[in-house]
Amino acid sequence: MLGLRSAIYPVQDIDKARQWYQALLGIEPYFAEPFYVGFDVGGFELGLLPAGDAQRPGPQGVEALWGVEDIDRAWQRLLDAGARALSEPYDTGEGIRVASLADPDGNRLGIIENPHFRVPPVDSVVVIEGPATLAAEGDALEAIEVERIISAPRERVWSAWTRAQELGSWFGQDAQMELRIGGPFEIYFLDADQPARGGEGCRVLSYLPERMLSFTWNAPPDHPTRQAHTWVVVTFETIKAAEGVTRVRLVHTGWPAPSDEAGSPSTEDWASTYAYFQRAWPQVMTALERYLGGQVQA
Repeated sequence: MLGLRSAIYPVQDIDKARQWYQALLGIEPYFAEPFYVGFDVGGFELGLLPAGDAQRPGPQGVEALWGVEDIDRAWQRLLDAGARALSEPYDTGEGIRVASLADPDGNRLGIIENPHFRVPPVDSVVVIEGPATLAAEGDALEAIEVERIISAPRERVWSAWTRAQELGSWFGQDAQMELRIGGPFEIYFLDADQPARGGEGCRVLSYLPERMLSFTWNAPPDHPTRQAHTWVVVTFETIKAAEGVTRVRLVHTGWPAPSDEAGSPSTEDWASTYAYFQRAWPQVMTALERYLGGQVQA
């Protein structure tokens, strides 16, 4: 299972349902035809499908849970919009609260407030640990950017970056990866008998399924800069859906300002690490291309 992609609700009047959800979500549908309406909600799809009398929806059956920041506020907003209460907000433990309502067509509409799970916008980086002190404007090393066009569907490329077994087979010798904010993103390049193998301590910063992945990153074990983490953002974009072609863009940033503090890596140390990754990231992307079947020119 790769994760939830769509929640599809049968509705009696698709235009009326479109207007209701459009007002509720505050966004236009990305696809709107008499036979189907689709909303892109944070990388997931809400679909509306016309239903005949034989398919008349009801408050039983599958319920999709929609993440909210404040469940009491969301609950009241839904009631004010015409939703019908099924189960008032209640605690499930660990600070998580859920509730259930029915939309005007009777489809179950679950909401959940989960402080342990946040999906950031596609263009954001959620920092859960401070990188090395960032340089002032004009002093920073420029971000390293590498882009490739891969002859594989976006979901396949995403899998190669987010499944530990796959990561270890093309990126390094082995890997430990858990797709959750704060989860490990550790790529190992050296043998298991070595005291430091590569990416120990690197973690997932944020992700948007099949669109963006960001993580902290460190230098190789023999670099004086190893203890200071920078970060990497990888984005995935379908450019030829019918042919299964994906643009992958990697940006390595968070480079620190020069420091004269005793014990800190020198400017020369950071310049050496920067030059190393200028050479290394194109090689990594080439390894990804080979793993997924080669490069296609856009």
